[in-house]
This record gives sequence, C-alpha cells and structure tokens, in this order.
Amino acid sequence: MDDAELVAGVLIDSLDPVAAGEELARVLLGDSSTSARNFDPRLVDVLDDRFGRDGERVARACDRGAAWVLGRRSVPEGDRWELVASLPSGTILPEGLRRTTGETLMQLITGAHRQIRLVAPFIDTPGLSFLGDALAAATQRGITLEVLLPTRSTHVHDALIDLQTTIQSGGEIRNFRVSHLSEDAPWAHLKVLTADSIAAYIGSANVTGAGMAGPNLELGVLVRGSTVVVVERVLDLFRET
Repeated sequence: MDDAELVAGVLIDSLDPVAAGEELARVLLGDSSTSARNFDPRLVDVLDDRFGRDGERVARACDRGAAWVLGRRSVPEGDRWELVASLPSGTILPEGLRRTTGETLMQLITGAHRQIRLVAPFIDTPGLSFLGDALAAATQRGITLEVLLPTRSTHVHDALIDLQTTIQSGGEIRNFRVSHLSEDAPWAHLKVLTADSIAAYIGSANVTGAGMAGPNLELGVLVRGSTVVVVERVLDLFRET
C-alpha cells in the first residue's frame, strides 16, 4: 500500500478531507498546537513509524491522500446498504457476505466523529465488553456515547457498570450517558447503533456474547445516508423526559 492510500484510510470518513489532511500533517510533524483527538491514535502511530519526521514526505502523502478520498467520493455510489451477519464459529461466509456483526459495530464506533447511539433490549457483559475499549476510546476523542434502554432490558446492569469502569479508566466519562424509554413506551425490540446520524447498524443481534459472535445466527444491514436521521427520530419518539 503506498503512502497516499495509507493516509486516505485515516481520512476516509472526514467531512473535509483536505482540511483533515492538513491537520494530520501537523500532528505527524509534532505541532504541539494541534490535537490528535480527531484521528485514531493507533493509525497515527502507524503513520508516524512509516514517515518519521520527513516533512516533505508527510506533506505529499497527506495532500495525495486527501485527493484520493475526494476522487473516490466522485465515483457514483451503488447500494447504500450492506448485509451484516453473525454466524456460528467456523461457518464459511457465503458469497456476497463480507461483514460480520461485531466488526461492523466496531467500524461504526471507530469511524464516528460526533455521536454514537446504541439501543438493544438485551445487553450482557460479554457482548458489551466486546465493544468496551472502542467505546471508551470514542468518548476520549470527544464523541458523545448514549446507551438508550427499553423499559424491560435484561442483564444490562452489570454490563453497564463494567462499561462505565472501562470509560473511567480509558475514556472520558462526561461524554457517556444512559437514557431510558418512557414507562408507557411500547416494547422496544429494535437493535440499532447509529454513528453521526449518517451510518447505522439495524438488525436482529442484541449486544450479547451470543448475538455478537455466535453461536446465534443473526442478520442485519449497515445503512448509510441521510435517512439514518429518520432512524434516530424513531428512537426519540418515546424517550423518557
């Protein structure tokens, strides 16, 4: 993978790739006035190891990386959704299925810039701990994390305590909140994770060990676009005030 494509992988979700590329260049060159919070620190470390303090190489890679992202966005888009599945361990993915539930949720979390919202009727410690470190890192980057609970959520108490502990040790607890649906809300059987109101997982998988990584068989979709805002409006219909 060449320098430009590697940088493009860091900038791919930026609203303004050119501005983000300039900011990334300053981070890589050690500009103390620039915060690295807008970028995945692991990816920044990879780039830092690759480029060192070679200013010319960094500037060229960030400039071309931004151009790569803009060029890709100019290509007409196809489907705005992709199939997502949880399959028992050892199952060979059928042709055309490229996404599993756990990795899809992780991608949404690590790619978010402003807000993550998660709702599921069943949440347990194994399922939520699978996402815990990534969620904590998101709060550290300044992203608001909301867990919205239906009225009859089960197994969630201990899982949320563990998540809160993880965020306290590796994130920013001020950016985490738990909300509830009102007592008169209908039974909320939906399983949804939204990121920045522009991408969402919608499917059958609860945030449980069985739902995230087997042995259950779960199906869902990853959707992108402005219609994700409508998903969030549905979540807000019966929010407790």
